[in-house]
Amino acid sequence: MEHYLIIADDFTGANDTGVQLCRRGIPVSVVFKDTMIKGEGSFVVDTESRGLAETEAYNKVSESITHLSFNSFSHVMKKVDSTLRGNIGAETKAIDKYYKPELIIFAPALPDLARTTLDGVHLLNGLPITKTEIARDPKTPVTEDNINRLFQKNFSDETVIHIALDSVRKNDYTLDEGRIFTFDAETNNDMQNIIVKALGTKKRILWVGTAAMADNLLGIKQTIAPALALVASLSSVTRTQVQFAEKQGITLVKAPLYDILDKRMEVQKIVDRAVEALKAGKDTIVLSSSTYSAGEYAKAEAAAKKHGLSAEQMSAYTQKLMGGISGYILSKVKVSGIFLAGGDTAMGFFDAAGSEGSLIVTEIAIGIPLMRLRGGRFDNLKAVTKAGAFGKEDAIFYALRKLKEAD
Repeated sequence: MEHYLIIADDFTGANDTGVQLCRRGIPVSVVFKDTMIKGEGSFVVDTESRGLAETEAYNKVSESITHLSFNSFSHVMKKVDSTLRGNIGAETKAIDKYYKPELIIFAPALPDLARTTLDGVHLLNGLPITKTEIARDPKTPVTEDNINRLFQKNFSDETVIHIALDSVRKNDYTLDEGRIFTFDAETNNDMQNIIVKALGTKKRILWVGTAAMADNLLGIKQTIAPALALVASLSSVTRTQVQFAEKQGITLVKAPLYDILDKRMEVQKIVDRAVEALKAGKDTIVLSSSTYSAGEYAKAEAAAKKHGLSAEQMSAYTQKLMGGISGYILSKVKVSGIFLAGGDTAMGFFDAAGSEGSLIVTEIAIGIPLMRLRGGRFDNLKAVTKAGAFGKEDAIFYALRKLKEAD
């Protein structure tokens, strides 16, 4: 098992980054002094230096890592605040002095919480950090939102090179012509592109970023099977949840019921699209097109009438169809677990899987349980079920994430 060292400037940040290791089954301890690091393992050192003056923060971090044996760790990361509060440049400089990395990668984006970087400027919900309330923080106000200038101030004896978003996505840059780099990033895929590029250099790297840096680094270093969602609820709540998940980069595979009824589309095409996405490691939602929009529902309703199906018959048809699709998918690709929205959808899947029941493991949100299937073709598979109208807008996205956590 690889060992990780994370150096954070406050306790909450130490824990929200350390938990990314726990999600992968890696034991991790948060400590306040390097002398508490004994033996092998992964650790987060909390220096409690965010609110200090710059020189004090530099000295505090230096004191906190003086006795560390960096060679005991596979990866070293400086955890920073996702809104750039604190003494990021000075603290990175302190770690640089003791760790002596060949490469420093600074990418402070946290896409899941709308912290992004574009043209070198760090943004919160699309606004430069210095134009948000963060700039008026009474304890740690943020006065610089350009991440390259922020770093260059403390590394004045070296050139800090910024890599723009277009280059991150095209992979048309090199990390051989400098040592310190800052990066644009808007999505987790951007973060992954940056990390893969840096890992490819085989250099001694100091990672500087948020919990998203740790999460994406771990996602690359530890392969975790993707999660599948099966959604056929007509609830507007579920529709919002699907659209939220789509915005976060989750792959959608729509089953247009009207085309299937009219025999203009083979069910196998839907199965193949989902299997392709899952084999590529992408969390995937297979959904009835009626779930996605009112317009799609109207088309399905018209097709049902054309074929002489009542509302109840159409519901039964959808339940059986979606259950069968999911069964075919799971017979072809390994997943971490399955999310099921709507009681009819869940029963359609259980029938197709031949399940005899389930063992409830825990509740991941109010009214949203995580369980393991009992009996049938997919015995012991993790599953999350949700009533159509339950949950916040991130419920499906969050459930897919929970399904991939280590037990």
